[in-house]
Amino acid sequence: MMWTTQLRSKSSKNITYYRGGSGLPLILIHGVGLKLESWNAQIQYLKKYFDVIAIDLPGHGESEILESRDINIDLYSEAIKSFTDEIIQKKFIIMGHSLGALIALDYIKKYKDDCYGLIALNCIYQRDNEAMNALKNRLKNSFSENFDKEVDTTIKRWFGEGESTENIELAKYCRSWLLNSNKTGYRSAYKVFANYKGVPKKLLMENILPSYFITGSQDKNSTPDMSRKMNELCENGNTLIVEGAGHMAQMSHFSQVNDAILTFALEIENWRNNT
Repeated sequence: MMWTTQLRSKSSKNITYYRGGSGLPLILIHGVGLKLESWNAQIQYLKKYFDVIAIDLPGHGESEILESRDINIDLYSEAIKSFTDEIIQKKFIIMGHSLGALIALDYIKKYKDDCYGLIALNCIYQRDNEAMNALKNRLKNSFSENFDKEVDTTIKRWFGEGESTENIELAKYCRSWLLNSNKTGYRSAYKVFANYKGVPKKLLMENILPSYFITGSQDKNSTPDMSRKMNELCENGNTLIVEGAGHMAQMSHFSQVNDAILTFALEIENWRNNT
């Protein structure tokens, strides 16, 4: 799988994005410190069937930083709302990874009529105090002179050590993306992520959209149990635990993830065409 740089367009609010394919729109939102290329395996596969739009979050990739000193989930959701109103202009499936999943869930709380469904990959739910404290310590380290060391720790947490040759290659790409990220954008996003305990229970209980929660069996932060609990709270939920995958399941186990996304999205498309 090639993780080459994609050609980008830019919205009037300076969010950069890749768009390819046709049909039912799918918008893809990446996690902290990454960029739209983390979805390359999904882009290449899903654009055969759908209109795929992968964005760089504000302050990531080539997108400009949000103009606020107090960045929060709401501001990311509002930025994406502005983007979808301008660029997509019709209902879509919203899909996010990690922080992107939290943003996607916040989006459907506010703008559920924009969406046919939700896919949340490696999403957190109700983290305990130990996990929250660990995240806040990592946030502090991201502001230190040991940023490179913090990135290495992050990559080990995502991919493990002594993994397959393929995972080592993927880890190199992710490490490069993090090291070359916009540090202000990275730290702003990490601050939001580190101070967010998880998706509110009330949001999930009120969610009526078809929803798919996907995570890796080896993800120690966005755990399988979290995905199962979120799924159980949703009226129309489903879950997939990808065996052997960690936090970057969409990269390391893209075949299983792609098949799951395709099946889910085709079911929504069939329902849409028959109503």
